[in-house]
Amino acid sequence: MDILHSITKTISALPAGEKWEITAQNLWLSRADFQSISVYLCRESEKGHFSITHTADLSIPIGNTSLWVTKH
Repeated sequence: MDILHSITKTISALPAGEKWEITAQNLWLSRADFQSISVYLCRESEKGHFSITHTADLSIPIGNTSLWVTKH
């Protein structure tokens, strides 16, 4: 997937401590595609190079369409 390559390249270019918000709207993705990418990024974050924080939207508790990446 080209979008995964683009996201991982952007994350690797972030300076340590930098945060980046990823949204389905900015990536022009459906909610389902964004959820798949979110799962992938959560698994990748287990390696310790970055962490993921889901943005809580109380009006939409399931199917979040944004997350924050923090580079370590």
